[in-house]
Amino acid sequence: LLFFRITSVSGQSTFPVFRDSSLQSNRLSISGNFDVTGTSMRKEFVNTLAFGGTIDQAMKDRTLKAHGNNNRIGMFGSGEITYVSGAGSLFKSGKYSWQVKAGYYAIGNVNYTKDAFRLTFYGNSYLGEDTANLTGTRIAGTQFQKAGFGLYHKKTGSSLTLNLVNVQNQLGGYIRNGKLSQDANMDSISLHLNGDMTYSKGKNFSKGLGFALDFDYYLKVPWMKDSATFQFTVQNLGAAYLFVPQTQYSVDSTYHYSGFTLNQIQNSGNLFGDNFSLLDSLKVEKKEMKRWVMLPAHIQIMKLVDLASPKKLQSFFGIRFYPTIGIVPTGFVGVFYRFVPKVSVSANAAFGGSSIARAGLMFGYHDQKLGIQLGTDDIYGLIAKKGFGQSALIRLSWVF
Repeated sequence: LLFFRITSVSGQSTFPVFRDSSLQSNRLSISGNFDVTGTSMRKEFVNTLAFGGTIDQAMKDRTLKAHGNNNRIGMFGSGEITYVSGAGSLFKSGKYSWQVKAGYYAIGNVNYTKDAFRLTFYGNSYLGEDTANLTGTRIAGTQFQKAGFGLYHKKTGSSLTLNLVNVQNQLGGYIRNGKLSQDANMDSISLHLNGDMTYSKGKNFSKGLGFALDFDYYLKVPWMKDSATFQFTVQNLGAAYLFVPQTQYSVDSTYHYSGFTLNQIQNSGNLFGDNFSLLDSLKVEKKEMKRWVMLPAHIQIMKLVDLASPKKLQSFFGIRFYPTIGIVPTGFVGVFYRFVPKVSVSANAAFGGSSIARAGLMFGYHDQKLGIQLGTDDIYGLIAKKGFGQSALIRLSWVF
């Protein structure tokens, strides 16, 4: 029997990668993944914010209640196509062949404090004589495309691909130290701020170019009186030069200003209205800049599922890191069960990342030539408005 094999992990998904005996066959794989997940913002709030609608006081209050001191939200979208010439040979030895791939990716993450949420959606009227803590708030996001050519080891399935990358949009911001306070009469504000915000602007499809490496290495080891294959993968490891200038705002932490008159923002106003600009008052430095940026690389170690095994029940687990954009590592564990040779279901639990904990479900069809997988990394978010995420995943593969 020839089973299909998926050669890479798609985006943020924590579902199993399959291992089989079709390493020396040609394969075409297509995958798509969309995932929004967070620790504190429920699906109802995120959808209303993203797609329009009314965020009423009750919805804001429900969302605020779910917040802790430190909160996260992330968005991961990807589409990728890979062709592996497993039946061909690139050199005389016959050990290596080639592969090509192309993909679209949108990856973003925000780490923020409870006070940052309050100031954004409630204004400063809630503050009283307390101090709002903004320290540690961070945002990172990149929208990019890539196309690459790589070497493929026919015996093990390991590969190394060099990609040309086009950056469509990029932003990054970090408040290293931020505290906001006001006096009891709400007629003056004191702000200590050290941070910066940089973002792309304009409608140019290409704002930067760079290179990135994708690397997959497979290692077979003894496992529970049997054997198992582990995958070590690195995706999108590289950098790009943004030749379209970005706009950067920065504030020096040594600057302290107090004495704002709040007549125009008292009670229900905000700090950035038409008649009052905190940015102007704080003498924020603005500049245009071209620069190099790191791409949102991820590193993962994972135990694979062996489709050539006669076992109906198998385990999979792993850990993933996004070292360049400040996302908490994600650990995951799950089980794969094959009802009949062509039909399977996988269930998993994941911890960390841009969420706290979540569970997913995926169904698979495995033919001699064709493979189809459909699933979600957040089953609760799929069916309940009170969920903190939503996810959809599709994978297709054809062996010939």
